[in-house]
Amino acid sequence: MQLANSFKEAIFQMMEEIAQLIPDAHKEEPVKGYLTGGAAVHFYANKRVSDDIDLIMQYVVNIPSDLFVVWLNEEGLLEEVHYDHTFNASFGLFQEEYEDRAIHLITIDEKLEIYLLSPEDLIISKLLRFAQNDEEDIENIIKTGKVHRERLLELASGAISVGVGFRPENAHMNLALVLEMFDTLNVDSNSTDNSKVQ
Repeated sequence: MQLANSFKEAIFQMMEEIAQLIPDAHKEEPVKGYLTGGAAVHFYANKRVSDDIDLIMQYVVNIPSDLFVVWLNEEGLLEEVHYDHTFNASFGLFQEEYEDRAIHLITIDEKLEIYLLSPEDLIISKLLRFAQNDEEDIENIIKTGKVHRERLLELASGAISVGVGFRPENAHMNLALVLEMFDTLNVDSNSTDNSKVQ
């Protein structure tokens, strides 16, 4: 595996490694993977890098426990990004049709299609934990102007109403804080184009 020259390149290299583990029979019907977490935020805001990659996959792939990619950051230092085996989408908050809104990034070897969660769905996925880095991620996504406030409210409210295993009042409180960010950051959210990522 060669050295990646950017965080995005490292992500794509890792996806290529995963694609090699998928049987060729899937060329008839490619496996779909949905990028979330800090890596997904990076595609929108170009701000944060992560030391792991969170991927929602609809097919079980036997990914090595030590899968990682080395990349060169802007300061010329080497960093590693690992595949996060501990990530479990069932512990997050996802609106039921997030796959339909996801943005296609790349198809690898006709076997693996990688999608990026829409900015609204990415924010929704961070509402439960809502740690400091989640709040910063959400702010950075909103600052891009690619998030439609009313659509976020509608989708998040729907996700909270059907979700299980958490306290809805906490999720609603976090959502209210997110909606306040639009005013605090003075972001126009009425006309957005989510089809283009950086």
